[in-house]
Amino acid sequence: MTRSIPTTVLLAVLLLALGACRRSRPPVAADQPPPFVFRSLDLKQQDPSGRPAWQLSSPEARYDLRRRLARADQPRGLIYAKGKPLYRVQAETGTVIGDGQAILLEGKLRVERLSKPEVLIQADRARWLPKQNLLLVDRQPQAYDQQGRLRAERARFRLDADTLELSGAPRLERWAARFNPFTAVPKGPPETTVQVANLSWQPGTGALVAEGPVVGERRVAGEPAGQQPQKLLGERLEGNTQRQIFNLLGAVQLEDAARGQRFAGRDLQLDLSSQSGSTNLPFQISQGSLRATGSGLSVQGAEAVATITKQCHVEQPGDQLDADRCQWHWRSGGVSAEGSVVLQRAENRQISRAALLQGNLKEEGRFTISAPGGRVISRFQVKSSPR
Repeated sequence: MTRSIPTTVLLAVLLLALGACRRSRPPVAADQPPPFVFRSLDLKQQDPSGRPAWQLSSPEARYDLRRRLARADQPRGLIYAKGKPLYRVQAETGTVIGDGQAILLEGKLRVERLSKPEVLIQADRARWLPKQNLLLVDRQPQAYDQQGRLRAERARFRLDADTLELSGAPRLERWAARFNPFTAVPKGPPETTVQVANLSWQPGTGALVAEGPVVGERRVAGEPAGQQPQKLLGERLEGNTQRQIFNLLGAVQLEDAARGQRFAGRDLQLDLSSQSGSTNLPFQISQGSLRATGSGLSVQGAEAVATITKQCHVEQPGDQLDADRCQWHWRSGGVSAEGSVVLQRAENRQISRAALLQGNLKEEGRFTISAPGGRVISRFQVKSSPR
């Protein structure tokens, strides 16, 4: 249990730091004692093991004996974990209530993580409750790591658990390029933006959990500014900001209106660093007149390759393909299928079977097929001739 500093000790610390007392600048009522003005403020607290828990200092402070308040200019503080400094705190002004039960920090609040990974939390005001290991931020908090930002209307920073809890329209924003949050936060719009109902994040590990609905947008770098962003919907979100891996849980929908692509499924994992996605559950994807379903999907965005890993079924007007596994290169139009391959064509009621098929989706939307090193068995019907 954290030991508190009695009021007499607080006053003694202030008096020791006093180089000279002087009258307060603002006028005071005759029946009220003027506040003491000190050249410096230095408060410290230890944990039950005798290790430093937190400290707060200021170059100048005014102490009001009647109200038991200490008002500090340019306060600077340290928050420790197991005796080692973990976070640096600073603001423009601070108000210490009692013997440190609460500390109000206002104006350009910065909370910097001193160990890897670098994390910066900014806000206009926060209430620090040292005995509860809690920092309450109620003025538009923003938390930066090396590749993104979290922001909301309010936040609770549970210092003992190193967990930041955001509420009030929290948003997760990610940039493609890395940056140093202490010196150069990004100015341009983020590549990916996700809004959720509430969010919990651990700055030290990067672990993130959010309740939905999850509504997101993604803008692909290098595309025209006026192009519609990709849309995503989900029920819940889990992931890790350090690894850049996020899981959209429950029912998931993705839509890319610019390319006419749409995905519907469940429990989709997205890797933002490699621009890839995967699911092991049934899904459906479409592009134009092309429809595909399966029981497992892997998409490599950088290579423009989609692989249906189980129960592949692809269809378009006039053609239908079934196989154990399919792969589609959407830039080149190349298609391959393997394992119990069956191709059906409405024209001439053609049915072709093979162990492996490779082909191409031509501009007119027809499969062109070959079976390297194997056989294709086809059956089809033709109209009988009068002769």
